[in-house]
Amino acid sequence: MDRFNDLTLFIQVAQVLSFSEASRQLGMSPSGVSRAIQRLEARLDVRLFQRTTRSLSLTPDGRVYFERGLQILEDLDNVELQLMQTQSQPKGVLRLDLSAAFGRLHVAPALARFTDQYPDLVVKVSLGDRLIDLNEEGIDVSVRVGDSPDSRLIVYPLARAPFIVCAAPEYLDQRGKPHTIEELEHHNCVNFILPQTGRAFAWIFQRNDTQVEQAVAGNLSFDSTEAVLASAIAGAGIIQVHDYIAGPSIQQGRLVPLLEDYKAEGKPLTIVYPQKRHLSAKVRVFIEFMKVLVSDLKAQHMLS
Repeated sequence: MDRFNDLTLFIQVAQVLSFSEASRQLGMSPSGVSRAIQRLEARLDVRLFQRTTRSLSLTPDGRVYFERGLQILEDLDNVELQLMQTQSQPKGVLRLDLSAAFGRLHVAPALARFTDQYPDLVVKVSLGDRLIDLNEEGIDVSVRVGDSPDSRLIVYPLARAPFIVCAAPEYLDQRGKPHTIEELEHHNCVNFILPQTGRAFAWIFQRNDTQVEQAVAGNLSFDSTEAVLASAIAGAGIIQVHDYIAGPSIQQGRLVPLLEDYKAEGKPLTIVYPQKRHLSAKVRVFIEFMKVLVSDLKAQHMLS
């Protein structure tokens, strides 16, 4: 057992190349982690790390031990996961954190199918766009739009969420269609205000394989993308939102896509969950459910 613990501790340090960061993740003191590595090196009679005052790196022996040890742990995880999947059915409470607009428009309406398929699960959902600490708030899995800066989380990419510019037919009948991004300066544009900064979100476009930002102006702004969408449907002006937000209204003819030659790639849509040795059955089946949901949205050209 001590050899197994030594190996897992070593791999944790080797992955982050920092005693202090490894100690934080393991809930140990930096000196305790350092002493454990020294004991392991003494037992193996090799030096695993090259230490300087500013950096930590693997020695050639350390690299071999890391690669073989990582494979051993992955093989063990795979065997245990196979056994768990054959004997364990998803049950208990599944706590989800969903990006607000994507969650309301696409995930929430589909969750009835998910709970019908897994009747022993109780699903509790929170909706919002602030970055939360999943471990601290007891969240099992999160669906986010944008990058995740927390290195303690597993990030599973699902798709890209492209930006689209659109407006109501009534607005375009009165003001006409813009054909270049520069022409937006002559239109009423509804802005989305970032709640974190209080500033308007910059409109992003693709021009000659380069993403560019275009300043726009108008007499309406909201800190909710769904409010931005509602105002556009009412004929207030032109908007830029993620395709998955405007997609249903475009399909219904309530909005008309514009400037499609300048359509920007947008941000990643990801599943995020805390690092654990085993992926629980309830998280695993939710990931599979999301894969199918996103595949359907891609078929409708709301994600890429």
